Amino acid sequence: MAPIARIMALLVAVAMFVFSCWMFARTGDWVAAVFALGSVAYGFYFFNSGGDGRA
Repeated sequence: MAPIARIMALLVAVAMFVFSCWMFARTGDWVAAVFALGSVAYGFYFFNSGGDGRA
């Protein structure tokens, strides 16, 4: 993955997490909590994906 794509993916994952946490705090909906956990998983995946250009 190209370094710029990795950074963009991390930013999107953080934005998803923040929005999901805000929505959970506002509504208490369990689906928002699941999406927050999913965005953490995406962030973990993109953070650990190789930044050396390999897929």
